[in-house]
Formats: sequence, structure tokens, C-alpha cells
Amino acid sequence: MRKNRKSLWLIALLLLVAAAGCQRRPLELMYRSTVRVIVKCIWNAEAYPEGMKPTGVTLYFFRDGEYYSSVTTANVDSCEVELGAGHYKMFMISQSPEEYWRMEFSDMTSYDKASTYLRESESNWATRAGADEKVVENPEVLCAGVADEFDITDEMTEEYQYYYANLTKLKAMMADGTKSKAEDIDYYQERVEFYTIRIPVYPKNIVSQLWVTVYAGNADVLKSVRASMSGMARTFELTQNTTDADEAIQLINQWQLTMDNETTRVGHIDGIITTFGLPNGETPSAVRDSTLNVSTLLIDNVTTADYKFQVGDKIKVQTPTRGYRNMYRLIFGTVDEPAMILPDVKPDDGNKSGMDATVSPWEDGETIEVPM
Repeated sequence: MRKNRKSLWLIALLLLVAAAGCQRRPLELMYRSTVRVIVKCIWNAEAYPEGMKPTGVTLYFFRDGEYYSSVTTANVDSCEVELGAGHYKMFMISQSPEEYWRMEFSDMTSYDKASTYLRESESNWATRAGADEKVVENPEVLCAGVADEFDITDEMTEEYQYYYANLTKLKAMMADGTKSKAEDIDYYQERVEFYTIRIPVYPKNIVSQLWVTVYAGNADVLKSVRASMSGMARTFELTQNTTDADEAIQLINQWQLTMDNETTRVGHIDGIITTFGLPNGETPSAVRDSTLNVSTLLIDNVTTADYKFQVGDKIKVQTPTRGYRNMYRLIFGTVDEPAMILPDVKPDDGNKSGMDATVSPWEDGETIEVPM
């Protein structure tokens, strides 16, 4: 019996020695199973209108196919986080969802489904072709970016934490007056930097512009203009970098009148809005049945005239204004052949002639079909 006990103790001792021989790190150091990750946002001059960076960003991390965490920070160029072992995906948006008034966000904890959509507008004058069509707000500028997928292994976390713990220990000893070799601190600092993971992401504005021009005869009788555009995208899928199938009506309620020929009284009106573009990431085509509905109030403050234009493939995609995704350009008519011929009226007594830049309320008028 004693011989058996001695054999058991000998085996236990050998196992303990073997286990100690496999231990690479000092036992007094405790490690976390994370690595420092630095996300670097590379802001291109074309990513934001007027070259202005946002005042904040929000990062969303997904590990092994599941939502992991999110971080909102004012450090828009570089943000540090601690991440454990796993396979990661990440995307970011400028600001945070709570800071946008015209847009709402959905499925932000789902990498594939994360999206933003336009809030419904309170305006009730827009022309609707069907009950399901929603009139929406025009989007604010929003930058989004998707990082390349990356991996963190257990070995990477072990190596990082070993050098980080030793560096921290040496710095603490120096703070207490204990002499430490500067070259040792430099060595561990270099190793910490070596095992730090750096992830670049390139944010881009997901918002485009729609620029509409309509030529009009008797253009000098215009007092105010308002318009609505159907068949526009309501939702943008952030990680897929495209719009989805949801359609909506957008309002164009800021216009500028330019007289092209004072003698013939021909001029044109320009309206520019922000937009997500066309549904399903489409390009303009003849099969699209969207319409531009233009309502005008004339300088007698009584006469109104409404015009309906079939859009189809008349939208052209042009070089965007710096900082925007696309420029959708739409022109109806020319100086020689205006798309609208306005009723010739006299100014209301006591009121100035000329067009207001903003929308004024007025009753619904007759709709005039304009053949194109």
C-alpha cells in the first residue's frame, strides 16, 4: 500500500513539473483575453460636403456573425477599442442615430440588414398616385463606411497582453522610484505597438442630390413654386451600399427663377434637394413610371397652374457636387420649347411681382398634362 502511495505522489509531482515547464509567462501577471484595436477613419475630401468632418462617429462591431458592441465617440480620426478573439466585421456611420431628425435607423445590430430610412413628412399637398405612397423628408448628410473583415486569435491576445502587462509593470516601478532600464521599456512598447491591430475604414457620403430644371413661358408671372417627385428611394442599406425596393415621394420646395430671354419672357426654375437616389440601386430607365408634379402660384395671388411630367429615363446621372454620392439631373423643356406655358396674369395690386424662393400655401389648381 505504501509503495502504491509513493508511486501516486511521484506521478503527481512529475505532472506538476511538466505543467510548470509549459508555462511561458510569469505567474504573478494576470492577463485579459483582448487585443487593442485602433480603427482609423480615412476622410477623403470628396466624402463630405465642403470638406467638413462630422463631430462624431459610431462604430458597430460583429463577432463570429453576431452583434458584439458599438462605440460612439468624438474621435473621428482614430478610435481605440479592446476586442477578444474571433472573426470580426465592422461598419460605421457619422454621428449617432439619435442625432438625425429626418432619418430613422433600423436593424443596426444586424450586419446584413442595417439601414436608414426617411421619416414621413407632415406636408399634405403633394400629389399621390396611390394610398401606399409616403411623402418623406429629404435626407441629411450621412457618411458610412465598411471595414475589411479581420481575425483575432487566442495567440494574438496572449502575446499582446504579455507585453502590455510587462510594460505597465515597468512604468509603475519607475513611478515608484524604482530604477528601470529605458531600453526595456522601449522594447515592450515596441512589442505592444506591433501586436496592436489597425483597421482602416473609408467613410463616404451615402446621400446624393437631385437637380430639377423646368423651362417656362411667361416665366415672369411666377410667384411661388412647389413640386413633388415620386418613385424615389426611401431606404439605404448601410453595409450593402445600395438602396432597397421601398419607394417614396420627395418634396422640392426651394426654387430659383432665372430669366433666359426678357423679350420672349422665357425663363427656367431650378430646384435642388438631397436624396438617396433611385430604388433598388437602379439607374434611370424607360420602364420607370415616376412623375414630377409641379404646382405654381402666379403674381395675382389667385391663379394657380399644375403640371405633371413623366420622368422615366429622362434623369441623367452626372458628376456629383463634391461631397455627394451622385448627381441626378432632370431637365424639362428648352429656351426655344418651354415645358410650361403659364397663364398671362397681371400683378395683384399692392404686391410686388417676382417669384418667392420659398413655398407659399394655396388651394389645389387644375392639373395640366404636359406631353413629352
